[in-house]
Amino acid sequence: MKFAEKVSSVQRHTEIIAQTNRDIWCLRFFAQNGVAFFAAWTAIRFILAFYTFLQVFLGLSLATSGTIVLVLAAVFAITFFFIPNFNAALVEQCAYQFAPWIVFIFYFWGVVERNWVPKQATRNNIIAAIELAACVVSGIGALALFAIRYRTSKIDPLV
Repeated sequence: MKFAEKVSSVQRHTEIIAQTNRDIWCLRFFAQNGVAFFAAWTAIRFILAFYTFLQVFLGLSLATSGTIVLVLAAVFAITFFFIPNFNAALVEQCAYQFAPWIVFIFYFWGVVERNWVPKQATRNNIIAAIELAACVVSGIGALALFAIRYRTSKIDPLV
């Protein structure tokens, strides 16, 4: 094999690796975040339906059913943050997800915006505001973890 053919072969191999890296990052970014967005929206949709169920079928008051639903939403948000980011088995598959935070921030923002009355904050308003702040902080944390993992990632081109 001539030297020029070897150089051409190395350049082609480098191009294939670069394309593989782009494919892997597109998969991580679009597919993982798309599935996470859908899962988070499904969880929020369940919470909204459960809120109606508590009021209509169980006859709970607005405040009581609202508190139950807000606590359940907090459990979902905590689960979406801690399970993918700190579970060693899932970090490799879910390390680049930040889309659930968009869903949770919109949900808690809507709850706070629709129900907040200045100088007359109720228990549920305070819970929703705290959860909104926690979701914003967690979303920033998830983006920071995403950036750290992106910088330190070594992609195996054979995978």
